[in-house]
Amino acid sequence: MTTVPPLLEATFRASERFALKRLDELTPEQRRPFEELTRDDDFYGLLVPRTASAATVKSVGSDVAALLRALAAPARLGPAALDRDDVIDLVLDGVLEIEHGGGFVSGADAMPIVCGGGSAQTAGLSLAALRYAEDLQVDDAAALTSALYLYNRIPMAPFWKARFPNREAVLAHLGAEKSSSNWILLSPEQSNGWISFHARDRRAYRPGAPVFKLYVSPRPENIRDAFDAVVRTLAGRDLDFKIGPDANGLLRPDKLVIYFGAREELDDVAGALCARLAGCAAHGVPFTASLDDDGLLSWGVDPPDSARALSWLGRESWRLWLANKLGTALAFAKSESSLAEPWRFAVERVRRLGVDVERWTPSESLWSAA
Repeated sequence: MTTVPPLLEATFRASERFALKRLDELTPEQRRPFEELTRDDDFYGLLVPRTASAATVKSVGSDVAALLRALAAPARLGPAALDRDDVIDLVLDGVLEIEHGGGFVSGADAMPIVCGGGSAQTAGLSLAALRYAEDLQVDDAAALTSALYLYNRIPMAPFWKARFPNREAVLAHLGAEKSSSNWILLSPEQSNGWISFHARDRRAYRPGAPVFKLYVSPRPENIRDAFDAVVRTLAGRDLDFKIGPDANGLLRPDKLVIYFGAREELDDVAGALCARLAGCAAHGVPFTASLDDDGLLSWGVDPPDSARALSWLGRESWRLWLANKLGTALAFAKSESSLAEPWRFAVERVRRLGVDVERWTPSESLWSAA
């Protein structure tokens, strides 16, 4: 068994994988997407990958820049430097390297050294999704992100395509006219690829706050019963919800989603739905926190606007945010010649960001408003 050396006795160095660049060292075209970062007084510049790899551009503050300059030649770090929250993350991201076995390692190879082998554990659909993505013969972050996000979709078949060819067929099957007294059915142009129901007396959520989501995930053959249960449960609550608009939308696991401004109300609605949907066959949504034994009901919370480093990136959903972080970490681990299992590295990486990887929920350290 490998002995994990105390980090005080370890030697670190800055990786040659990245070049540290000030914005004024970039061309105007390269600089333009990142100019808003200069609003942060601590912003120093960018770490730009020197070669095409799974590594991505990273913004750094003046303290990280100073640390990298100090480690241009291998050196030990004192207690003050090791007390920083980000030193281990910099090693895992390949920005710093740590001496081990006669050489220097980073990323997944360094995980046993800086994390004691990694304490992250996960199970169920989320673990199956991670193992599936790891087995794919690709190390492209975008492809792996897509594989994780789309995992557990039911394959398209002629039966489903004929039954739910479009929005009108779905609405007719659901008997959606029963919801007209409590909700406004948004037009396709307003629905971003969904069938969206907005409460007639919509409440105003706190600007920029996290948005809680309850996923109702029945098998597609049970979607009418699930929709009916949602409409009955939400009557008078002034809450918005959405549903997939066709066969593709109803074959995805996260096919029916309800929005909340507070976790307490989500729990109340979930309890009522659980009673109404007893015996309903579940589909199951990976990377969400299950509220029952079968995965019929689960929840997540979208990141607030403050979680975005750059405004042009757009606001991500909880599952897309997780899939992006996991896919990027998987790609990095798979692109290296490592004995570590890439999925374990990816899980440990998001755990260190503040995700409870057993329940797939954000901790308060991730965004305190949640």
